[in-house]
Amino acid sequence: MATTIDHLRVDHRITVLRDFVDARGTFMRVGDTGVLTKLDLDQVRMKITLEIKRDSGKVRLVFDVGAKTGPRNGRMRDYFEIGEDVSPPRLLPVNRDRSKREMIVPPPGKTPEPMNNSEWARVVQTTDGPDRLESMEAELLRKYDHIGVAASIAEMYAERMRAFQRAGNEPRAIAAFKLAVGWMETYAGWATSGGEGAALSYESDQFRSALAQEFGYDPTQDP
Repeated sequence: MATTIDHLRVDHRITVLRDFVDARGTFMRVGDTGVLTKLDLDQVRMKITLEIKRDSGKVRLVFDVGAKTGPRNGRMRDYFEIGEDVSPPRLLPVNRDRSKREMIVPPPGKTPEPMNNSEWARVVQTTDGPDRLESMEAELLRKYDHIGVAASIAEMYAERMRAFQRAGNEPRAIAAFKLAVGWMETYAGWATSGGEGAALSYESDQFRSALAQEFGYDPTQDP
């Protein structure tokens, strides 16, 4: 999984709904389409980066978090329609006994690169500090007054889960898993209409299912 901003997720096809120009002058037209291959929120530079793979090649878009017009946090739905999931199939360990509740510990050498170089990324990918990063939650909620911030906090705890998985610390990985799922449920609960609620609830369920597959089992479910 990658960072979530509003309804956007990597490995999904997206289509431009309105003409716009990004912070670097790249012009996108209504109907432009492609697969979102990268989605990043840099808390230091206050930039959002999208990379879209199109038939004509890859395009990289950059947006200021504090922008008052155009695509930005809380307004991505106005400019992008999300379509089919084109994620590559996940490869599960051969002959794994799925009845066993065992956390998957990534083998040595499989540690992913940091999401970005921001302090936010460094903190959530370490095993220091308490299970719940309340000060970071409060800071994100203060800066971004829209429902998408709940999904971003969920991704923050998903990264913490992965850090504890790599360290082999199952109890703390479970705590991070539960916080991630809880914030995605909050994200769905902040919907402002029935249709949006149904869509966000589905997104929350998909998030939980993918996280459980990555973890090895769902620690919120009884054995």
